[in-house]
Amino acid sequence: MKVLRVEIVGGEGLIYLATRVSRKVGGPEEIAEELKDESRVRRLLTNIVKAGHLSVLEHSLIRIWVDAEWREMTGLLFPYKYVEASEDEGGIMISLNPRTALEMVADPRTSFIAKEALATTPIIAEASGIEVDSKPLLDVEIRRVSEDPLVYAFNSSGHEDPRHGFYSFWTEMSRVASHQFVRHRRLSFTQRSGRYTRPDGFIFPKTVGEEALEVMKEHAQLSYEVYSKLLNMGVRKEDARYVLPAALKTALFVSGRQSDWHHFLELRTDIHAQDEIRRFALVVADVMGWKH
Repeated sequence: MKVLRVEIVGGEGLIYLATRVSRKVGGPEEIAEELKDESRVRRLLTNIVKAGHLSVLEHSLIRIWVDAEWREMTGLLFPYKYVEASEDEGGIMISLNPRTALEMVADPRTSFIAKEALATTPIIAEASGIEVDSKPLLDVEIRRVSEDPLVYAFNSSGHEDPRHGFYSFWTEMSRVASHQFVRHRRLSFTQRSGRYTRPDGFIFPKTVGEEALEVMKEHAQLSYEVYSKLLNMGVRKEDARYVLPAALKTALFVSGRQSDWHHFLELRTDIHAQDEIRRFALVVADVMGWKH
């Protein structure tokens, strides 16, 4: 067996952006300014890996082409949940994320694949005690693709086999919609933390009348005043947030395989889907060129 070629969709710049979303209010363009400081990126990603908070490593996809026998290779990959493989011209195409590569590196039978994969994420590799000779990919393509809802698209790559395609998005939505969104567990989420950030506004439905909307806004404002009062009493943000309504605005960085986004779109672009998440899904469908 030998590795023929390796490429990454995303990279450590994208992983850094996703990580910072949880503790910073503001859009991805502002966070992207931090990527100019490589030492800052190294410090954060190293701390994340050493602390074992590996879910953010799912915000990139590595494709590897291997010269190997199909049955033997699929047998080696079978224990790993987030790996896809297909026969490709001249070899076998494998796709996985850096988190899975770290899991595979401990197995002598798959370590040669994992190390080639982790060479595309040298900061993560070095933080895990793996020596590689490469430079981190910190450049991130950021496209603001919608204003209402506010949606950004990032380093994305479709593929004729949707299991190997990969797309990432950042969006703002209410906690009502985000509770629905995170049920799509094959996608990878990093969400703004109410434990470390203060409220940044509310999002209300567009499907209610003016009178009902005013009642909702009055309730949200009252809840924020109670929240602020609790903070002034010395209550921690993680506890004071209990009084905030589901209309609270949150931000999410979401990544996933093209096939998993297709499943999301099949459900959430349906006319019966809740309006807020459906409007987001229609933006994603447009970016991906997806049609039911």
